Parts: sequence; C-alpha cells; structure tokens
Amino acid sequence: MADSEPITVASLFSGAGGLDIGFSENPAFEIALHLDVDETAVETLEANRGTYVDEDAVLLCEDIREVADAVLDDRPNEFDIPATLGDEVDFIIGGPPCQPFSAAARRAGGTEGTDSEEGRLFEAYVDLLDKWQPAGFLFENVSGVTSNEEDWEPIVEAFRGAGYVVEKPRTARTLNAADYGVPQHRARTFIVGVREDIDVDYHFPKPTHDEDSEGDLKSVTAGEALADLDNDDVEAETPYEVTSKHAHLLDDIPPGLNYSFYTEKLGHPDPVFGWRSRFSDYLYKTDPEEPVRTLKAQPGAASGPFHWDNRKFTEEELKRLQSFPEDYILTGSYGDVVKQIGNSVPPQIAAVLAQSIAKQIFGREPEVDLPIVDYGPQQLPEIEPMPAGFDLNFRARKRTSSEEYERKARERLIELELWEPSNARDGGQSGLEQFDDGDAPTVAEERETYEYAWGFDSYFDEERADDIDELDRTYERRFRVTSSVEKGTLNIDVNGVDQGAGGIEIRLERSNGTLLSSIGVSEITLTATNCDVDSVFYLWSLLKQDVLDRTEYEKLEDVVGHYSTTRSDYSSELTVEGIEETPVTAALSFFSREDNCNAEMTLGDFARRSGLEPNEAVDAIEQLRQWRYEIRTPATHSTMATADGVGSKILCTYPFPDLTSTSHFDADIELTDLHEEAERVDELATKEQ
Repeated sequence: MADSEPITVASLFSGAGGLDIGFSENPAFEIALHLDVDETAVETLEANRGTYVDEDAVLLCEDIREVADAVLDDRPNEFDIPATLGDEVDFIIGGPPCQPFSAAARRAGGTEGTDSEEGRLFEAYVDLLDKWQPAGFLFENVSGVTSNEEDWEPIVEAFRGAGYVVEKPRTARTLNAADYGVPQHRARTFIVGVREDIDVDYHFPKPTHDEDSEGDLKSVTAGEALADLDNDDVEAETPYEVTSKHAHLLDDIPPGLNYSFYTEKLGHPDPVFGWRSRFSDYLYKTDPEEPVRTLKAQPGAASGPFHWDNRKFTEEELKRLQSFPEDYILTGSYGDVVKQIGNSVPPQIAAVLAQSIAKQIFGREPEVDLPIVDYGPQQLPEIEPMPAGFDLNFRARKRTSSEEYERKARERLIELELWEPSNARDGGQSGLEQFDDGDAPTVAEERETYEYAWGFDSYFDEERADDIDELDRTYERRFRVTSSVEKGTLNIDVNGVDQGAGGIEIRLERSNGTLLSSIGVSEITLTATNCDVDSVFYLWSLLKQDVLDRTEYEKLEDVVGHYSTTRSDYSSELTVEGIEETPVTAALSFFSREDNCNAEMTLGDFARRSGLEPNEAVDAIEQLRQWRYEIRTPATHSTMATADGVGSKILCTYPFPDLTSTSHFDADIELTDLHEEAERVDELATKEQ
C-alpha cells in the first residue's frame, strides 16, 4: 500500500461514532463502512456525514449477524456493501455493546460454549475478520475481560483461529481514558490484533496525562472541561431534574461524595442510609476538581455522576466530558443522547490509539491535531509505545482514602451547622477505602407510596405521567399505578384503562434474605386489574421500572442473577383470573415459574408438563416470543438442535420477558423445526394408539 493511499477501515458496532471519530480525524485513515443496529445511533452518524463521516461511506442500520451471513455467502450487495470492500478493508474497529465473553467467545473459538446472543454477535465479528483478513483490528469492550484466564483464553483462541496475533498485556490492556486527556475516569479493555503474516509487535501508547505519563500534564478535570460553557442559567428541571425519591438529599452532599454522606460512619447526625460499599454512584455528585466518574448509558434515577449544581449534566456538558467535538451532532431525545454517550468510546483516547496504530502497524506518521477537544492550553507529548511490562496505576490513584471522605463530610457538616464532634468515629472504618461493588445502601425505613400513570404505544414507545389525565388518550395501553413498600414487600397495584376485565398477579420472592437489599424487600407482588393477557409485557415493564426507581439496579436480570447462575433461593409465578384459559395462558404460567427456566427440555416434555398438544405448545411458544420471552429453540440457537433432528430441545432463560430495548431479540423467527417436531410427535402418538 502506497503511503498516499488511505488506510481503509470498517467500523462494526459503530454506535454514535466515538471510536470512529478518533480514526476519521486522522488523515491516514478513511472509514468506508459504519455498521450498527441502533436506529438513533445510525441517525447520528448520518447527521454527521460530510464532516466526521465520509460522504461516500456506507452506513448500515442492520444486525451484524445478518450482514456477516450475507458476506460469508458472497451476497454483500444485499446490504449495499460493495463486492470489493472485503479486499479493500485494511483495518477493523469496534466491539459488541455487551460483555461477551467466556461462553460467548468459546463458540466462536471452536470450543464448547453457550450459543448466546452475545456469542452470536462476537462470532459475527470474528467471521467478518476471518473473511476480510485486514492487517489488524481494534476491539473494545468493558474492563476486566482480560483478567480471568477462563474468560480470556476463548477470546484469544477465537482471534487466533481467524489468523491474528493477540498477546496479553502487550496487545490487550485495560486503559483509563483520563490517562489520555479525557476528563473522565473510564476504564475499558482494548485488544489490538495483527495478522500473523505481518511482522509487527504492536504496543499500546503510553499515557499522555497524570503520573503514568512522562510529561507534566495533569488529568483534565470536570471543572476545566466545562469552564467555558455558558450554563449558568441551566435550571434543574426536566430533563435535567433528578427525580429519584432521594433527590432532595443531593443538595447537601458535598462534591466528590455520594449517599455515604448520610451515613453514621461519616458522622451524619441523622443518617438515612446504612453503610454499604455497593452503588458508588448512588447520589454521587461530581467533584469539579477531578475527572468525572464513568458516564453510563442507562443510569438509574438516583445514579450519578450529577453536576455539582445538583442536576443532571446537559447534552453539551456530556459531550465535553466524553471528548466529543462541539460541532458533532447527537440526535434524539435527552435519554437517547445519554445512552449514546454512555455506550461510546471517548474520541480523544480513540485518536491516540489511531495514531499509534497508524505508526506501528502501517508505518504512517500523519500530522494529527490533538487533543480532539481543546480543554485549555496543553501540549501533548509524543505518542510513544508502552513497554509490555509497564505498570498502569490508575486504579490505585482512583481510590480515595477514608480520611479524605471523612474530611469532605466533616467540612460540609460544619458548613450546615450539623457537625457534632461526638459523632466522629474512630479510624479504620471498614469499607471506606473506596466505593466499590459490594452491597447497596440500606434505607432505615422505607414506606413511601408512588402514584403515577403510564402509557404505551408499543413495547418501548412509552410515557410516564403523574396522573392518567396527563396522558394522551390515543395511547394503545394506559395504566394507573400505585406502589408501596411495607413489611418487606413491594406491592405494585396496576389498573388498566379500557383493556378488559381480567386480572393478572406476578410474584417474585426470596425465601432466604432480601431480594432488594437497599429497601429491605424480600417479596415483590404486582396485582393488575382490568387487563388482558396481552398486557403481560407491559406489566413486567412496570414492575421493572418501579424496582429501578427504588433501587440502584439497572435491569431486572440483576435482581435474580444471570439465568445460568440464577440464585436458587428465589421463586416466581404468574397467575390469571377472569381470563380465558388457553394454551397460551398455560405456557405463560409454566414459564413464569423459575424452576421451569434455564432447564432444557424436549418439545414433548414441555407439552406433557403443561397439558398441551404438541402443536398447541409450539403456537404458544411463538406467542410468548412475541411478548419477548426468550425461549430458545433450534431455530434461534443451533445448540438446541439434536444430530438427527428428533427430540430437539427448548429452554426459557428467565420467567419474565426481555425488557431491554437495545437487545438483539428477534421475535419473528419462524419455528419451523418445532412445528415439524410437533407433527412427528403427533404421528408417533397416533401409531401407538
């Protein structure tokens, strides 16, 4: 390749384009393909065409699995991908928007493993890598995937199987964005692979900021990043208002502290929370003198980081904190922007990585205008390779001593005239060294009642209001909701508006201990009236949202644990009343029991245990999948099939639907194999008669 020719890049899982910007702003690279399944993210990329996205680039809003299948079958034109692109791609960037990995990578690496949604995304990535054979790739994912050998080995084998050299820690490391000029502590794992026939030993770039760098640049603080934004008149109102039940507590919390300010351990005279070490972002207020904590894609109602002015960050502030250029357009609502920011790679660290890749793998040293965002006068040092044994100390630097937390709390309590020396605790308080991932804060007493209304036009097209009269009457489904916590039970009463006369009850219970430790709840009961069976997804959605509002959980799966390791001491059930009993209600009740989930069974077993005919059972499974119950079959997961096609297996992962809008769930897959299996079972039964 001549030095004058651009290095052609394919971006997979592009999202809002954070990683892409780092490469597109480098004159050595040209991104020819951007691929993502999220419509809003692709709209963002399209909005930046001609500035940060090349005019001639192919933008695809498609599922990577379908694209990979087409490319492998030499049908790329079905997705408007030029037939020659595979020969032209020199480098691939991107990573799945989920945590792949041990089971996910095992299948892609040719070893035994679960054929999960995550695994199929990872497999598609590796398939395209194997097919196109670029010089190398940059893979990004959540931190920690390299730390466990059981998780790491399948990843290495998958990439090696495609013909790429990956070596930890030289080409696989967890980096902190703050060490590269981003005003945010954001640790992510990056993997750079080089095709095995290319004689290059890639090394990640040394940090450009703080103690691990060779220069004297300090980390960019949140205050410095936002200093010249004219946001003095931003009011803490929607969408920037903090709406959690504990939002009123935020005002008194000093910058740099979280809910722990209201604990006895930090000397508060009227503690609200018991000390726990989990949920470090609960009511966390950003310290303007430090980089902000990690910005999340789907923060809970009380989950920071919040602005030191006791509100959420604005869209422009979020862009600054993530190092997006000021003129970069992020489309969609405020929630859409938060999600796009939280899922993205900061363009600044992406740009440093792009420059190191251009130099080390391709022998290019283009002039690059860094940093991506000007946070003030700072001359970046030369980007130099990091020795394989170089120790990065950002995790140790992030820890704040217990004395520092106590000092901040004491100064604020004195300012509020609440400090009593007798409240001071002795040193050596366990758990104060850092806010990590232990248990949730425990509220001393929680009896608060919520009353609200919710309208849905589709599963994820929804609106919440304080009263039913505030909702547009054109919503297809409207609900009145009252919820309260009392005596260890979260009671959620739902009343449907113009939806039928039936009743549905959902119950989740933990027999030993609490299910929602932060509010002392062992049982969740949702009782719905004036509803039909088609309301089941919406009822679970209401239950999930109420749990998220009251706790720091981000999804319902976190409450019960991953389906493959679900806690054994919880139970669930769903019952209907005043609703016609049908094969669908029988299947719904069956799979709503936790002991019928994460259990492989044949179609015949399921039909027999639920009292259904085989064809009725298949029809019921199809309907439950329309309600987004993840029931795996040979058509959805190849590992459910048997060698002779007889006795094919099914498995329901959870006793509730997939409630995540961004998951790659396809409810419309035709269950042809199961229908054929049902016919065989019927024929066999007829012969036996």
